[in-house]
Formats: sequence, structure tokens, C-alpha cells
Amino acid sequence: MLFAYHTERVSLLMFFAALSTALFGILLGNVLGVAIAGSGTGILCWSGLQVLRQGRGIRLYDDYLLVQGSVTGRVRRIPYANVLGFATTQRGGFALLYCELPSAPQPTLPPEALIGIAGRENEQLRQRFVLTARLAQPQMLHTALTERLPHALSVPETYIIGLARRRRLRDALIVLVALIATPLYVLILSRLLSSLI
Repeated sequence: MLFAYHTERVSLLMFFAALSTALFGILLGNVLGVAIAGSGTGILCWSGLQVLRQGRGIRLYDDYLLVQGSVTGRVRRIPYANVLGFATTQRGGFALLYCELPSAPQPTLPPEALIGIAGRENEQLRQRFVLTARLAQPQMLHTALTERLPHALSVPETYIIGLARRRRLRDALIVLVALIATPLYVLILSRLLSSLI
């Protein structure tokens, strides 16, 4: 059962309008042109994200769920027995906390290198947190996943919501630092270009 990400419909007219706006801004070649090209490029990026999200989402199976990244397409297979807690966010995203075993030691290592490494049954489980993009039907996913879980959740929903808020704050700070550092990128790029000329 697929619970797809929320996507907006992108028309060809919108795509070509954004492309022509970006090209017009580039052709102007002044500060106003940079602003116009930036707005056209932003609309093109948004359109690309909508196209990438189509057909991707969260799939529920009998014993596990698959969480596919909305942009990268990376798929995570998570058994229901490993789910510690989950919640739907106010924005319609899905937050999931689960545990997984650490990767096994390399079999090519000599025996003396494995001294002190406990067996896999004694290894500490690592907690992983997944926060997805906005889903088309988050409440239906919440209901369906609650019915399929074989055990009671060990982590309360309020804790999962707190993890989701911290993740969004971290991502916003990374974007802010990247935007503040833009003049530095421009200076470095101009120095590199001037040294080549």
C-alpha cells in the first residue's frame, strides 16, 4: 500500500514561463537581471521537486515498511519490530524513530583484530530518525501503520514531534549559514576567475 508524497501539478506553460524568465534575467546581465534570473530559477527548482516526488512515498507491507526519500529516492527497509515510535507532523510529514543493528565486522579481518568485539546479539542497537516530506494522506498512513505494528510503541509521540522540530531547525540553520556565506563564495569564485584570465 503506497502513501505518496504531496505534489502540485506542474504545467508545461508554468515550466516554459519560468525558463524564459530565467533566460531573460541572464540576458539582461545587470543586478535586476540577476534578481529576475533567480526568481525564474527558483520556480524551475520547485517544478523539478514536484516531478521528482511523483510516485515516491511510504509503502506498507506485511512485515516491514519502505520509506523512499522524496528527492534522492533512497529506500530504507524498516521491519515493524524495529519501530520505536512515529508521528505525523503539523505540516503533514511523517516522523519515524527506529533501531537497527550496527554493521557486521569485516570478515577479512584477522582473528586478533576481532578480540573484544561482542556478538551481534549483544551489540547496542542504534537509533535512527527519519523525517519525510509532506504526504498526501498522513492520517491514513498513521492509522494503517498503527494497525500493522505487532507491539506497543516504546517512545511517546511528543518525543518524536520534538525530534522533528529539532531536525527542521537544524536544516533551517544550515540553509541560513549557506545564504550568509554567499558573498564569500562570490569572492572566491571571482578570485579564481581572475587568476585564470
